[in-house]
Amino acid sequence: MARVDLSSLTWRLECWRPFSWRLGRGTVFEPELGPMDAPVPGSVQEALRRTGILPDWNVGTRSRDCEWVEHRHWIYEAVIPAGMVADGEEAALVAEGLDYSGWVLIDDEELGRFEGALIPHRFALGARLGDGAAHRLALVFEEPPREQGQIGYTSRSRYFKPRYTYSWDWCPRVVPVGVWEPLYLETGAAEALRLVSLRPELGQDLNTGCVTLRVAASKAVVLHVELLDAGNCVQALETALLPGDHVVRLEDIRVEAWWPNGMGTAKTYGLSVRAADAQGRMLWQEERQIGFRRVEWRACEGAPEGAEPWLCVVNGQAVFLQGANWVPPRICYHDSTAEEYGRLLELYREMGCNVLRVWGGAILEKSVFYDLCDRNGLLVWQEFPLSSSGVENYPPEDPESIARLCEIAVSYIRKRAHHASLLLWCGGNELTERGPEARPIGYAHPCITALKRVVEAEDPGRRFLPTSPSGPEFYAHAKNYGTGVHHDTHGPWGLGFLSAGGFADLEAWRKYWDGDDSLFRSEVGMPGASSRTVFEEFRGGLAAFPPVGEYWQHGSAWWTQWERFQDALAGLDAEAGLDEYIRLTQAQQAEAYAYAAERCKGRFPRCGGFIIWMGHDCYPCPANNSVIDFQRNPKPAYEALRRVFLGQPCGAGLR
Repeated sequence: MARVDLSSLTWRLECWRPFSWRLGRGTVFEPELGPMDAPVPGSVQEALRRTGILPDWNVGTRSRDCEWVEHRHWIYEAVIPAGMVADGEEAALVAEGLDYSGWVLIDDEELGRFEGALIPHRFALGARLGDGAAHRLALVFEEPPREQGQIGYTSRSRYFKPRYTYSWDWCPRVVPVGVWEPLYLETGAAEALRLVSLRPELGQDLNTGCVTLRVAASKAVVLHVELLDAGNCVQALETALLPGDHVVRLEDIRVEAWWPNGMGTAKTYGLSVRAADAQGRMLWQEERQIGFRRVEWRACEGAPEGAEPWLCVVNGQAVFLQGANWVPPRICYHDSTAEEYGRLLELYREMGCNVLRVWGGAILEKSVFYDLCDRNGLLVWQEFPLSSSGVENYPPEDPESIARLCEIAVSYIRKRAHHASLLLWCGGNELTERGPEARPIGYAHPCITALKRVVEAEDPGRRFLPTSPSGPEFYAHAKNYGTGVHHDTHGPWGLGFLSAGGFADLEAWRKYWDGDDSLFRSEVGMPGASSRTVFEEFRGGLAAFPPVGEYWQHGSAWWTQWERFQDALAGLDAEAGLDEYIRLTQAQQAEAYAYAAERCKGRFPRCGGFIIWMGHDCYPCPANNSVIDFQRNPKPAYEALRRVFLGQPCGAGLR
């Protein structure tokens, strides 16, 4: 089998009024815009920005000028040159990520429809490309679905297109359209073998490993499996397979253990899997990056009876999980580059993080993210695509939505379960029961039950959580300290925001954390302004001080804190006032984050971990809970948390 990466083709993009393209090109209807160059993978929005048709939606309030893109049909087209597919050979188009729905055409003939941004799509093309001629391949994207942004009803979620792009408290509405994952042709005996799952395991001696593969063969093949260390073969296996499902193992392998950041080397290996026919001709091949480690979960010291285990043990050593909640590097995740991922993950590693929680309102993170987390020793808490909605956070319970979520979950697991960095699966972010108590959803909800069964079948032994937070209570109230109801909790998110009346000052914040008894803190926030250079580059001429009005409402309405600082800033002109506002909010964020982290880490192993909301910005927010701004400038809170995470003194001002 040959796999041809179609990103190397020259792709052209056209804009059409909905369905007018169906009447044929060259008639009364022509493209409204284009054709223009458009990289694949990539978003329509980025292609339009590069040509000057769209403004930069990161500047000022210009994202409003981009919303018309959602109301057109967009055609990506490329010519598949003659000879790319051998004479008479069959081919299939494989699309790992098409966002969101539309049609596939070859030479204007419709071959199939796709729907769903988070599942792969495959289209059998037969031998039509193997006729010695060039052919036109077109992907037609219709209007994206009317999904909910941050505020709405989780039970009404139907599409599972990443919701944050419809606007959240840290980004405006920019709903991307386009190809966001690899696109390629498979030619030859593409169906000869399918790698269903891959599971590396480390023995209790920490020196011996095994690899279990589940494969499905459609014809008789000879399977070759090699474990590689820096290109050198460590162990190999060759076996003949008849058509059907098979389990194949590499056993008793001498390996080095994979360790999280700060505990040792994050050792990775390559695994090559190939299938050949009886004459030795290659039919199929795939390579994966793997590592060997053991993860167990134990009860925190002093945990109440019946609480889930929140003490993570890696290779026999208990580890305090410390890190950040992760969102894609850009609003249009299609366009995030390997370099961007590399820079951010380097910052998290240097900060001392050992865990990143991939939030449920976004995507299954890309393969480059997982590869880099493997190499940097960063454990990944991956959520399925469900999130809170403010008005109602109850998961969908209709059979159609649950079936679609299970399909997505199977895809997630088969793509990523082999990674050493993958720590656990989670049903979603902040899912709660109905009613005024808003308690975290449990395993009995039909959607959560179904997802749990998928994980048990597809990735046995990996932990599954119903939601984050989980346990009896969503938020840890000081009045309930000592009652055993605070397991994994969320909040607070600042001194005055949604935190049981707020905190009068940092002294009240410290007192709150001094009494904390949560077993785990998977989301804690404190806002701080971005750097002065972010304001200069992205405010687009709008007034940035005082922190009220159009610019702030557009990008940071939830995080201004103006009521806390306006007296201290009275009388300052706009430029001096902005500088002082940045200084004050960043200092408060640094002190608050560091104190909370230090108190939680100081309770280890009574507390299993501390994760901030959030790590970095995907949009140039004037202020946010992030510690790395959109220009990848670490805020003072980054360094303050780094000192805590690396076990260094936090400074006298914190006590």
